Amino acid sequence: MQQPPLEATPTTPYASSLALGATDYRLRPRRRLSVRKALGCVLYPCLACLRPQLSTSTHAPADFFLFHPLFRRYVKHATLIERCFPPEKSGETTPNSNELSYLVYYAQSKPAKLTKVGAYLSKRITRDTNKPRRADVLIGLRIFGSLLDSCGRDLHFFAKDVLGSLDTALAVGDPEFSRAATHAFALFCRCHTGAALAIDKDLRHMYTRLLKIFAHYVHPKSDAKVAASSQMAALGLCALQAVAESQATYAAESYYELPRIVKAVVSRITSVSSTSTSTSANAPVIEQHIISMATTDALTAPDKEQLAAWAWRCLETLVQKSHGQHSRIIISEIFKYLDSQLLWLPTQLCVEIVTAVIGRLQTQDQNMVIVETLAFLTDGTL
Repeated sequence: MQQPPLEATPTTPYASSLALGATDYRLRPRRRLSVRKALGCVLYPCLACLRPQLSTSTHAPADFFLFHPLFRRYVKHATLIERCFPPEKSGETTPNSNELSYLVYYAQSKPAKLTKVGAYLSKRITRDTNKPRRADVLIGLRIFGSLLDSCGRDLHFFAKDVLGSLDTALAVGDPEFSRAATHAFALFCRCHTGAALAIDKDLRHMYTRLLKIFAHYVHPKSDAKVAASSQMAALGLCALQAVAESQATYAAESYYELPRIVKAVVSRITSVSSTSTSTSANAPVIEQHIISMATTDALTAPDKEQLAAWAWRCLETLVQKSHGQHSRIIISEIFKYLDSQLLWLPTQLCVEIVTAVIGRLQTQDQNMVIVETLAFLTDGTL
């Protein structure tokens, strides 16, 4: 009797499972792809699971998922930053100390993470400014201040985020925002060396924009709100003093900063009739004012004489730290401002300014005052 033909024996586990009646799972639609399509390929880049892909979806961008508490737990830096914020209803304007200390330790141990920390915190400040959430904006600026104070050597990782957040806070015009932003800007000037400004044009543009804002604060204004104007002028002088003390101001290609600073400072010096405020007795006051901005809730508005004394201090710092071409630009800008405002008469003010400049210039640069004076008297131009 003829035997029936034997069926082919499955050679693979997949083929054997099909032979036993199993379902072909390769024919079932993949759930991962459907989820990714529903989210518009924007969630996975935030979770660092996949490389970023372009998306044409109408869903919310990746920032929505990054700020959402359900997805934030997958991103450590976002969790650490959010823990620094106290409850919204508490009304606190200072970050939680323990959580802030851990965030600073996290940033110090992994400096490369400062890029993500700065980007997230900058977006958080922008969102809180638009809400608006005043307390959270102040907390965010103070977190940046703590990072600048502890991680200043790694400033290049988050410099743009700091300057962008300061610009956002200053654009509101709130006095408390301006005070917190000024303190953070002073810390920024203490950290940066100017190397990044020479390379990154966008960063230089942001830095120059902030200089324009603070210089505008310093210029005297005929405003009815004298106290508010004096307070903003004090903030501007604190910022310009930090710029004058920064080594980046005297780098090889930082000439564009000096004219704006000198013009603002000299305008404040010439705004008072008495010029006896150039003594060194008032010199440390502006440094104390910068420190008190971070520790005091309310600051008293200084009078015109005190503002002029701080302007003298800023000019003296500029002259003492300058050398070579920087000294020449400072002298030229002083003469240009005096000539544009017709301040040559009475001569007492001009003589005192020139005498103070000569006394604080370096010995090898003191002849520049004579050279620039003769050039002005001969040609009428500098």
